[in-house]
Amino acid sequence: MLNVLIVDDDKLVRRGLISAMPWAEFGLQVVGEARNGEKALEFLETQEVDILLTDLAMPVMSGLELMREARVRYPRMFIVVLTLHQDFSYIQEALRLGAIDYIAKVQLEEERFEEVLERICSRIASERLKESSAAVRPSSIHKGYAWIAPSDAEVQAALERLSPALRAPDFTADSGLPVWFAEDSAEAKQLEALLSGLPGHPVHCGLLRLHGLEGKNVAEVGARLADYMAGEWFYVRQPDLHVYDLDLADRTQQKEADARSGSTEEEMAQRTLAEVRRRGFKPDWVHEIDEFKAFLSDLAELRLSSQRLHGEVLGWAYAWNAIHEAATGKRLAMPQAADSWFETVRELQRLRDQLRLALGVQPYSSEVQASVTKAAALVRERLSEPLQAGRIAHEVNMSRSYFSQCFRDIMGVTFNEYVRQQRINRACSLLVETRKTVQWVAERTGYADEKYFSRIFREQTGLLPSEYRQQHMFEETNVR
Repeated sequence: MLNVLIVDDDKLVRRGLISAMPWAEFGLQVVGEARNGEKALEFLETQEVDILLTDLAMPVMSGLELMREARVRYPRMFIVVLTLHQDFSYIQEALRLGAIDYIAKVQLEEERFEEVLERICSRIASERLKESSAAVRPSSIHKGYAWIAPSDAEVQAALERLSPALRAPDFTADSGLPVWFAEDSAEAKQLEALLSGLPGHPVHCGLLRLHGLEGKNVAEVGARLADYMAGEWFYVRQPDLHVYDLDLADRTQQKEADARSGSTEEEMAQRTLAEVRRRGFKPDWVHEIDEFKAFLSDLAELRLSSQRLHGEVLGWAYAWNAIHEAATGKRLAMPQAADSWFETVRELQRLRDQLRLALGVQPYSSEVQASVTKAAALVRERLSEPLQAGRIAHEVNMSRSYFSQCFRDIMGVTFNEYVRQQRINRACSLLVETRKTVQWVAERTGYADEKYFSRIFREQTGLLPSEYRQQHMFEETNVR
């Protein structure tokens, strides 16, 4: 019997699959269920599973994230995705990550249970036959090579321009990379010379030398490459470097060490992400180069996905924009989604340079500037509370009078004016993004009296709150 784990955030879907599908008729048994990817990984640590049946859109950890992690930890486990019939882009990504099949929920609604399970079992038999015939002989492979390019079309175009002496790849990994195996050092030298000669060497392309192949089969090599492309490639890529090395044995050793210590990379990242996120909002890295370097180092060690990393950088940029705009009257250019860690560092460096230029023109020490920018950050965090210059000055270790002078010189406005600007800015956002009452908006921005709030709002914007909402809330706007 093959063990099946069902992962879906809808309990009714899980229960329906377990009770309605004729599992036993096809030599299958459901051994567990989970409501998201994190719970599924916890289950997999204690129970052997042959088939992972997972939804794609789930909270906490999506099906795609679960697949990436499962392909590394359990390369021999078969994955089937459960999805809405119109989610073709997700299906394509899931198949690229190694799913052997997908089940459209419309099939289940039509009660085509036997057809679905028969197809899955057929795919498993086919994959097992393929794996058994494609095993890498333990001591016969000297080295491997993979060619990295942004798309399959660019891979094919590059290979077509190569010398005819280059033979066809031994296989194409799930991540779309063509892979060659060298039986000895002479063949390795020839392959590397040919592949290094790929014309042009675009910025996002590269030759990946594979080490530690002994004892690995094609499925394991493919899973490791998929994991590498989903995470490490983003961090190691450099614009002037075209040849990279990947030791497949290193990952195995690290996983064994993590298992012995009862810790995983994801758990370690969760413990430090909150601290790094907090440091991103502090002014220290803007004023101190050593703190900036330490911040970058700790952020890189988290190995966040490119999408998640971009979200964190945007969060910091939006927060610092309020200070930059108050000091200069101009907005910061928001960071663009980066294709590599190198580009992310360049964007953060640009952000830091702009902030230093905005805050460094005044004849104040870096300590005073840091105190003022910290005070500005405290204001943004507490807009619904009473805000007094004396109390904030005390929190940043400055006297009331000196703080007021420094704040005005560095930020370009008085403390009270800055508070008013930030409250009105927040009010404008709440009026457009929600359907809450004007009184509710007033209270969330530090005004207990609705009439007083409306008067201040009109002085700053030229419109009453209700008029502002009417002019700026379009029908297609998503409001809460």
